[in-house]
This record gives sequence, C-alpha cells and structure tokens, in this order.
Amino acid sequence: MRKLIDVSSYNGTVNWKKSKSYGCQGAILKIIRKDLARDKKFNENYTACNKNKIDWGVYNYSYATTATKAKSDMELVCDILDKIDKTHFVYGVWFDLEDKMQASLSKAKIAEIINAAQAVVESRGYKFGVYTGMSYYEEHIDRKQVKCQNWWIARYYQGDKRMQIATNPNQEKKPVAANIAWQYTSKGRFPKIISSGNSGNFDLNVLYKEPAAKKVEEAKKTPAKTKTVYYPRYKGKSKSIVDALKSLSINSSKNNRKKIASLNGIKNYNGSAAQNTKMLNLLKKGRLIKSK
Repeated sequence: MRKLIDVSSYNGTVNWKKSKSYGCQGAILKIIRKDLARDKKFNENYTACNKNKIDWGVYNYSYATTATKAKSDMELVCDILDKIDKTHFVYGVWFDLEDKMQASLSKAKIAEIINAAQAVVESRGYKFGVYTGMSYYEEHIDRKQVKCQNWWIARYYQGDKRMQIATNPNQEKKPVAANIAWQYTSKGRFPKIISSGNSGNFDLNVLYKEPAAKKVEEAKKTPAKTKTVYYPRYKGKSKSIVDALKSLSINSSKNNRKKIASLNGIKNYNGSAAQNTKMLNLLKKGRLIKSK
C-alpha cells in the first residue's frame, strides 16, 4: 500500500522534495485541460517527480460525450507522453469520469466512451484505468459493459475533515470497486504547507497495487492439427489401383491419383507400377489419405 497525491495547477507550485520527505510515495498528475492545452503545471510537476525519484502517472478529466471525442482526447494524451521523459512514469493513464456532461448519458453510452478511451491508450502501449466517485460509479457505470479492470474510486468518508498524510484511512470504508486505488479525502495535509495553491490541501489516495497492463493477447495459436481422413478400406482382389478406386466410387483419373500420391508421400507420381502398388497397399490397409 502506497500513499499518493493527485495534483493539478490548482495546487500551485509543489515542493516535491518536501512532499517525499513527509511520506508522499507517488503522484497522479493532471496532463491536459478542457481546452486540450497542457495543464499549466504538468511540465513542472512531472520533471520534479523524475528529479526526486517519485513515481507518477497522469489523469485526464474528461468532458467527452462521444466515443470519437474520447478517442481524440486520449490520442493527445498519448502524444504528449510519447515525447517526454518517463523515467518514473509508473502509474499509467487515468480517465477521470465524473463530469455532469456525461451524467445525462445512458450507461451504455458511458461504457462506449470508456471503452473507446481504453482502446486508444492500450494500443499506444500505456496502462489504462478509470477514476470516478463512488456515487457516480454506482449511478452511471455498468461494469458488465465496461472492459476496464483498473478502478480508482473516491469516497470521502470523513467529509471535509482534514487528514494528515501520515494517518491511514479506515479500510472498512474503502469502496469495494476500488481495486487499484482509493481517494479518501480532498483535505489531505502535510505536516507543513508544501504548495502555493488550494490552501495547502491535497487529494490523498491509497494505492493498493499498480494498474494492470493490457492482457497479453494469446500467443499465436498453433494451428489445430487437422484430423487425417482416409479413404475406405479396399477389400477386393484387384491388383489395379484404378479398379480399386473405381470400386469405392473414387475419382481414378491420373490427375486425382497424382494428388492422392502427393498427400501420401509418393513424390513425382507418373503412374509407375511401383507407385500404384504402394497406393494400393495403403488403400487395402485403410491408410490411404483422402484427397479433398
């Protein structure tokens, strides 16, 4: 279990060195704004996290009401990540879904939006998760329709009461759905003020495990062995492969015999006595492989 803070420009300038000394073990950083420009403090924050060896991830507060919009926004997020120093980028990309713009949509539509965002992020090689509040989750998310398995859920069980980062939250209050992380307060404090914004308050989170990467697709399956099919056993007394085939209603033309011979390991078939005898013997044993 690790203690993380999530941070945006709203928190102002953060003293990341002090945050680490006071027990901060990681961060989730806002990466883009509603206007799709980078969060004003993103560059500063991820650079400082790398410098202070603080593991980090990113989140995008989404306003998307269509799958198309969700895709284009997450492509932008991935474009940014592709070009920056990700030395301590560990916690993946989080799709923050909590805005009233999506609340009016059906559960099926919301699932479509989440799945579209996930498809983009994972196709670009990044871990993907969804952040939302517990009530929003219960009212608007249908897990049966959503593919994501990484969930970060907010539930402030002590309301607006200030909580120190050193104090562990009551695990009995943890939302069941929060399998990766639980945001348990928006009034988190450090022993001393370490930021210039939000009155020194931070969202505090417990991270239980790193978000899981996309399941590796099944290794290329070995083609299933096709069942070998044989011609019916020839029980007659003829020494002619042609007659034997005809008696079993099998095409006995030279072209078809050539195909049969090839399937049965008889190379360069030209109708010689030795080749025909070999085929006939296999047919008598019921071991002459059938031509399609």
